[in-house]
Amino acid sequence: MAGCSFRLLGSLKITLDGEDLSEIPGKKAALLLAYLILAFDAPPSRRQIAFHFWPDSTEKQALSNLRKLLHDLRESVPRIDRYLKITPASIRLDRELPFDSDVREFEQAARGTTVTELRRAEELYGGELLPGFGEEWLAAKREQLAQTYLTALDKLVSILERQREYASALFFAQKQLVHDPLREKTYRTAMRLHALNNDTAGVAQIYRKLHVVLQAELGIGPSEETLHLFERLTKNGSGITSALPSQTPLIGRIGEWESMLGAWRQIAAGGNALLLLKGEAGIGKTRLALEFKACMESLGIQTAFAGCYPSVRSLSYTPVTNWLRSLPLPKLGSVWLSELARLLPELSERYPDLPKPSPIQEKWQLNQWYEAIERMLLASGPLMLLLDDIQWSDEETLQLLSYLIRSDSKAKLLVVATMRTDEDASVAVAHAMGELRSERKLAEIELAPLSRDETNRLAAATVGDTLADRHSSALFAETGGNPLFIVETLREWQMSGDSGEFRLSPVAKSMIENRLNRLSPVNRQLVSIIAAVGRPVSAAQLTMVTDVEEEAILARTEQLVQLKVLQEAGDGKYGFTHDIVKETAYKLNNESRRRRCHSQIAKGLLAYHRGRIEAVAGEIAFHYELAGMEREAIAYYEMAATAAEKIYANETRIRYYRKLFGLLPPEQTLPVLMKLGDALIVTGDWNEAENAYKQWLERYGYLVTINERSYCDVALGNCLRMMGKYEEAGLHLERASYHFKLTENDDGLSFAYGTLGILYYFMASYDKSLRYFMDRMELSRTGNQTQDDVRFLGMIGFLHYDQCEYDKAIYWFQRQIGLATEIRDSFFVGEAMGGLTLVYFETDDMDLAYDRIVEKLEIGKSVGARMGFAMGLGMLGKYYHLLGSRLLAEQCIAFCLEEAVRIQDWHIAAVVLGIEGCNLMEQHRYEEAGRWIELSARLTQKLRIPFFESEAFYFTSLLKERQNQIEGAAEAAEEALKLAIRLKRRDLQVKLLVQLLHLKTGLGRISPGEAMDELQRMAEQFAGEQELAAIRFAMWRLESDSPVHRTAAYSLNESLYRKSGKQEYFGRLRELGGFNPIIAARPLPKLAAEAVQQNQISPNLLEGIDRFLLRD
Repeated sequence: MAGCSFRLLGSLKITLDGEDLSEIPGKKAALLLAYLILAFDAPPSRRQIAFHFWPDSTEKQALSNLRKLLHDLRESVPRIDRYLKITPASIRLDRELPFDSDVREFEQAARGTTVTELRRAEELYGGELLPGFGEEWLAAKREQLAQTYLTALDKLVSILERQREYASALFFAQKQLVHDPLREKTYRTAMRLHALNNDTAGVAQIYRKLHVVLQAELGIGPSEETLHLFERLTKNGSGITSALPSQTPLIGRIGEWESMLGAWRQIAAGGNALLLLKGEAGIGKTRLALEFKACMESLGIQTAFAGCYPSVRSLSYTPVTNWLRSLPLPKLGSVWLSELARLLPELSERYPDLPKPSPIQEKWQLNQWYEAIERMLLASGPLMLLLDDIQWSDEETLQLLSYLIRSDSKAKLLVVATMRTDEDASVAVAHAMGELRSERKLAEIELAPLSRDETNRLAAATVGDTLADRHSSALFAETGGNPLFIVETLREWQMSGDSGEFRLSPVAKSMIENRLNRLSPVNRQLVSIIAAVGRPVSAAQLTMVTDVEEEAILARTEQLVQLKVLQEAGDGKYGFTHDIVKETAYKLNNESRRRRCHSQIAKGLLAYHRGRIEAVAGEIAFHYELAGMEREAIAYYEMAATAAEKIYANETRIRYYRKLFGLLPPEQTLPVLMKLGDALIVTGDWNEAENAYKQWLERYGYLVTINERSYCDVALGNCLRMMGKYEEAGLHLERASYHFKLTENDDGLSFAYGTLGILYYFMASYDKSLRYFMDRMELSRTGNQTQDDVRFLGMIGFLHYDQCEYDKAIYWFQRQIGLATEIRDSFFVGEAMGGLTLVYFETDDMDLAYDRIVEKLEIGKSVGARMGFAMGLGMLGKYYHLLGSRLLAEQCIAFCLEEAVRIQDWHIAAVVLGIEGCNLMEQHRYEEAGRWIELSARLTQKLRIPFFESEAFYFTSLLKERQNQIEGAAEAAEEALKLAIRLKRRDLQVKLLVQLLHLKTGLGRISPGEAMDELQRMAEQFAGEQELAAIRFAMWRLESDSPVHRTAAYSLNESLYRKSGKQEYFGRLRELGGFNPIIAARPLPKLAAEAVQQNQISPNLLEGIDRFLLRD
């Protein structure tokens, strides 16, 4: 073969035209040729070559030596002449002739990104460059190539690991250790690969080797990072802790696997997310997820598995309970253990002194419970949770997942969920996935069928290469690459015993049905019962259902496992190898036998869960319903709904209430209706609640007593009030109160009066509101005073606050504190502290306001009132806004708004949106401010809350003025003033009258003189210090040369500023000139600082508000 070939790695071998060049005189001449091939892409000058070869000689002597060497080379190997280009200035190889070099090939292959390229690079690297030569110029190139080799091995090992070729990856990692025995990172890689191979002994061996090498060479031990890795990889003792359901290797899914590893790397770096594996039944979602779970376990990562099942989808938090029970119990305080006992009642037996958790009555109380669950799940560091068949998940589990994967969580958590695309996911699942998607917390992977090549590989792993090669084309055509169909088709062929012709079943379902029909009668009966149960079940539970001895049950289940009908599902339970098998097994019986099966299951559950029926009442009811035993189903659905209410699982109890509606006779449905309506309102489904009440009245209103109808009227009126349908609400409430009077039903009348008081409060009909509140309070004096009495005392306080009657407001809030303290209800003490805070904001008593906020925060924290705590932070945000601490204001408001949106408290959301809009406006961020103020205005209009609507118009006017939209500013101020006058809001009236005079003067609608006359009249009408401060300042702005106006304005605003520190007064003083002292806001309280942690408002929050506003 013509051409010149150079082999420089591991040895020196030069081939010229297919023959070894052995006649080269001495090493120096051969080294010169090697030098030229190494410099092929950047030919050196003669001076460079001479310097590198004779660095200790003079330049003249070195050049002379080079001429002599070149002469000797050409004389001894004349053929070399045609490969060289020699000039007086340079020597190089002729680029037009063929050359090949192992170094050049190696460097090119090492730059590759595929296994083939990198394996080629590894093969080409036969050792270090030109061994035996000690020239200085070689050292740098030698080190560069050695490093390139290690980098190529790094890439190769990484790719092989991602492709789950752990043995091959380990082989090349060991080569890295041979070439660089002091590189600790490589030891860690090798340890990890041994763990992935389920070889704990190999992990320990590598660690010991590293320890010995480092001690011998450097006198040190392994780094802390390596030690932590070793402890994590060996903590399970024997590698993978959960056996996979199949011994068939996982075929394909390389891209999906890399995406899953990438998701985990992001989690490990700090974060949380849900990774959704989607696809049709049998496509391999669960298998891929379990392989990944096993991979994580082998690396010492804590994992937990839970499945969802259609028969028990209405049982709240079942997957969460399974996760918690599969994880070790960390050291937690009694507060958190008490919360966990809601799902783990066995904790009460384990810790007899553990206090019972208080009932969850408000949505905000969920947060402390959720925090307890989060603390247990994440106690041992990064965690991977697997949720199989999320399309059947209960809403409460989804709600908890949203909490765990929230934006402000610091947890390192990856939830891997599988979802069948051939099943319709519930609305709740679709909504939860949509929320996570919008927050960029969801990664989705849709599994495609296997390719022809992958189908062949799976067949080969199942029946061997020969049969696979013979039948793979037909197999792929028949199954479409669905892994389950492939495996089941091959098993069917194997079970037929026909080793000759390979026959494919027409469809996988009929194939599975044939297998089940070949079972013995007792095994067929057992699989039909397990299918009716609908989830994995233990032998002990089956014993209770079937009245068969446990040993016999175990023998049958083991037989069914061998036949690949069942598989071990963990915790001693057995489930089907796939949903298709389960669905087919369920249809083995006719309707009559299936009913008998469900009856047996319900009775078996009762026997098995003696003493803890409440936790499985929904499942028992479900089976009684399918058994046609309606009376029993009703009893257990009622028990299940009560249990769900205790843990605030509203979506679940809504389903139970709907079930009860379909089973109960009409005259018994009112109590269920009231609870259903409450649950729908709490979840924000106001339209559905309205429809439920109205449909009941239409269908049953004239079949029940007048009192029953009236209770429904009050509930409907309250629902309509929340929707802003005030007039219609009033009709129902007034009718109810009339009928309660007729029947002398004081309890009903108290219910109606309180609701009417709230209705007229929000309508700003304060006289009517107060009358109903007082009538309601008069009725309550005849019995024991309750939480409702405390609540209405606070409502009266707010009623006076809204009308600027601050002394009266303080009186009622103090009465609220007194009664709440008497009945030991700390929550309402905190509510009253909030009311007092708002009063003190208006009276400029900012220190008193701050102190009440701190008390409200402390109470909220101590009683677990997260929304009360959040409202305290919202008030703190207003405090900092009023005093000019913009960043602190934003952080506090962000926390409050997030909680308000989370529990759909749109009233609070509207308020804090307006405050933050003003906060942004003061920072000259007008576009953002406009978005916030607009949302606040839209919310108040949708909810029909005049008090907040007037403020939104006022804020809009201020913003438009800043943006030089004077006409629009005036229009908004006019609208705000109309509302302020109707609401008797003197504070806002003054601000708006002053604002309008300023705007109309600017628009030329009135003269400065007319404006001054109007301000003079206002000064006589409004005598309050705050009001006069605004009026006198406006007078000075009209006549800024007047020392009289300046002195009056300055004196009033300085006094108010020194008392309050409000930026409103400080801004006026700056315009008036001559004021320097700045009054700083008080520091962020400790509890607030711990909560906000530099919170910022997420755009997703605003999108959530937009979605609510777009609802009908």
